[in-house]
Amino acid sequence: YVATLAPGVTLWDAGEFIAAAHTLGIPHPPGTPLYVLLGHVWSRLADVALGLGTARATNLLSALCTAAAGGIIGSLVAGWTARLVAGLAAALCAGTASSVWLNATETEAYAVSLLLSALMLWVAEQRARAALSPAGDAHGARWFVLLGYLFALAPALHLSALVAAPAAIARAAWREDGSWRRGELVILGGVLLVAAGVGTGSRVALGAGAVTLLA
Repeated sequence: YVATLAPGVTLWDAGEFIAAAHTLGIPHPPGTPLYVLLGHVWSRLADVALGLGTARATNLLSALCTAAAGGIIGSLVAGWTARLVAGLAAALCAGTASSVWLNATETEAYAVSLLLSALMLWVAEQRARAALSPAGDAHGARWFVLLGYLFALAPALHLSALVAAPAAIARAAWREDGSWRRGELVILGGVLLVAAGVGTGSRVALGAGAVTLLA
């Protein structure tokens, strides 16, 4: 990704995001405030440490986030299959997809959103594994809360991160004996609906999520 990194501003949304990150401004709706804040802090640090301008710094942020997401996905698949080569293949297949590579080399919210999606799956896996530890569900409760928090971050970053949420919920709430942690399934589903409702402005999704959580 670094070898093919854009040297500056590219087409479409990149220039808008670079300007917003530099000035802490507001890009096009829905605004992606968390992405702008991350880009602003990162570009300041990268400029001091590496002497990069805002454009190159935010382009590099996309590369690093995409690489990290690929590493997480690869490690998950390697763990599920008990085969390192399977994890490597998964990371390569995911990381070399055309849209993924393009977003990894320019300033785009999708790269950071991909990392958030990967983190959701990783945290869900930790929740499932915690149930097998001596501490049991008490220890896993931390991962359960963290997963809900990651869902809540999505509207401020980019709603595309929630694509991984249903799979994360299923993995976190599933028991090894084939049953479900129904309470966690309902709560995480409610948080997902609220996050989607906030991000899209949908009163139906927001109301459904609130009713689910209150119930």
